[in-house]
Amino acid sequence: MKKVCTLLFVALSFAYLTQCKPAAEDRVKMHENAKRISDSIGKVIDDAMNEVKIEPSANQPIAVDTNKKAK
Repeated sequence: MKKVCTLLFVALSFAYLTQCKPAAEDRVKMHENAKRISDSIGKVIDDAMNEVKIEPSANQPIAVDTNKKAK
């Protein structure tokens, strides 16, 4: 009787653990939310990088290092 109860418990536990995954719709929704959040973070980073971007103007000379060490 102990073997039957043990096997039944193991079988029911296995069935419970394998059937408790999120539904396919939930997984798709989770992936969509993750992509939306990832895109949002990427946009914030891109906006911050573009905000501090310094473009050289035509009026300013480009600094050149003339003190290069000989090899």
